[in-house]
Amino acid sequence: MYTDKSIKKYIDDLAARLPAPGGGSAAGLCGALGTALLEMVCNFTLGKEKYKDVEQDIQKHLTSLKKVRDEFTAIIDEDVKAYSAIGDAFKTKDKKIIDKALKNGYCVCLNICELSKKAIVISLDLSEKGNPNLITDVGCGVELLNAAFNSGVFNCEINLKGVEDKDFTEKEKASLVVLKKEMQDLYKNAIAKTKQRMG
Repeated sequence: MYTDKSIKKYIDDLAARLPAPGGGSAAGLCGALGTALLEMVCNFTLGKEKYKDVEQDIQKHLTSLKKVRDEFTAIIDEDVKAYSAIGDAFKTKDKKIIDKALKNGYCVCLNICELSKKAIVISLDLSEKGNPNLITDVGCGVELLNAAFNSGVFNCEINLKGVEDKDFTEKEKASLVVLKKEMQDLYKNAIAKTKQRMG
């Protein structure tokens, strides 16, 4: 769909009067960009004698971040499909079909939140061990990941609002409260560490 097309095509379609891509897909792209910046920090740290002591840690982070970025990239198209499926489901007026589509859309956006958190956890270590010449790239990556997370939350909440399975919605709302608090703390810590390293 979009991941094998130009960035201009994607942005033009995002701006157009089209039902998709929308906020969830854009959040996936935002997360992929933030993760890619953290990968760049890793790549500019590896292979340098002065960072030899942390090379194993950095290599491990790079491997983890590549997996996160691949998942974020897949979400760019996954969310388009999920949103289209929700639109089709509402046309059927079948509550079970609608609930299933909304739950799937919720899960796609929840994955955005979880991936964002995973990458920001890594950023905490990179802010201390990564090449200091790229410390602002750590900060920019963190900000993009936080934006992806918050965007994911918006979409999670709107999907849950339409789900009629109350057991599902109550359980997931409680989980989101915990996740938001964890992310808030991680984000504040990551930004503080980044600013501290900047001096």
